[in-house]
Amino acid sequence: MNNKFYCPDIECDSCVKLIKKTLEKNNGINSIKFNKDSFEVNYNEKTINDEKIINLIKDKGFRVSLEEFERKTFKERFRDFRENKNKYEIEYKMLRYSLYSLLIIIVLELLFFFFFKNHLKYAWWIFYLDLAIISIGASMWHIKSYQTRITSMVGMMIGMTFGMQTGMMLGTILSITNGLFLGGLLGMTSAVIVGIYNGRYSGIMGIMEGMMAGLMGGLMGSMIGTMFRIENILFFMPFFMIINLFIMWGLSYMLFEEVIEENPNIKNNKISFLKFFLYCFIFILLFILIIIYGPKTGLAGAL
Repeated sequence: MNNKFYCPDIECDSCVKLIKKTLEKNNGINSIKFNKDSFEVNYNEKTINDEKIINLIKDKGFRVSLEEFERKTFKERFRDFRENKNKYEIEYKMLRYSLYSLLIIIVLELLFFFFFKNHLKYAWWIFYLDLAIISIGASMWHIKSYQTRITSMVGMMIGMTFGMQTGMMLGTILSITNGLFLGGLLGMTSAVIVGIYNGRYSGIMGIMEGMMAGLMGGLMGSMIGTMFRIENILFFMPFFMIINLFIMWGLSYMLFEEVIEENPNIKNNKISFLKFFLYCFIFILLFILIIIYGPKTGLAGAL
């Protein structure tokens, strides 16, 4: 018997080799032909059937079905998001956690500035720091809220995005407030750590992608902050941050569409609001202390 199996997670030769190796271990498989997003199997239906083939591939972390997977447009996704709140329970929770954390932290910072008015010159940069860390934290929380296997290509994209955007945002902010050296050093170090932590989902390839992206993002961010510090930095930063935040939240969109949706093997890992808030608060506090009391070099000395 010959049948076609749709598998949108076939992304590279490694995926093809893994699927082929998995199926060929079983008796009854005569031949396998791979196409884009699908593969055809000729097999002896007395020995093996469609259901077993599907389960074998799903056990390796791939989505697979006898029917073609449909990718929603942005308009369809938005409508589905509004109408099926149970389906997006974790995503709604992620949005609430992020908003509540941001509001609480801003209130605490306003109280701080009320008593320490001499630090008001850092207000905008601390606000951008809040947005950066809470967005990074929300994306990390989103990944940890689901327990499932992630394919190599998606895992590499996760590590690369986390490394690059963490470095770009933190490196830029810290270079504006503390100078090129500290901005580059801390932006690069933070981004490499975040890139490694999140890239590990796809093994050594994801870790290396996370490290390389963190290295580049941290250094590029520090140079961006230093160069734009001398000209219209207050007008530049809103556009810069909006694009970076869009990329970080887009990562969660990609994760849901590529890994979570229509995946029956997903298991939820509950994370409390208190845990999410405390992690964000601790890292924001740490960087605020660096921004205010850390050494300042170059143009940052005039802030």
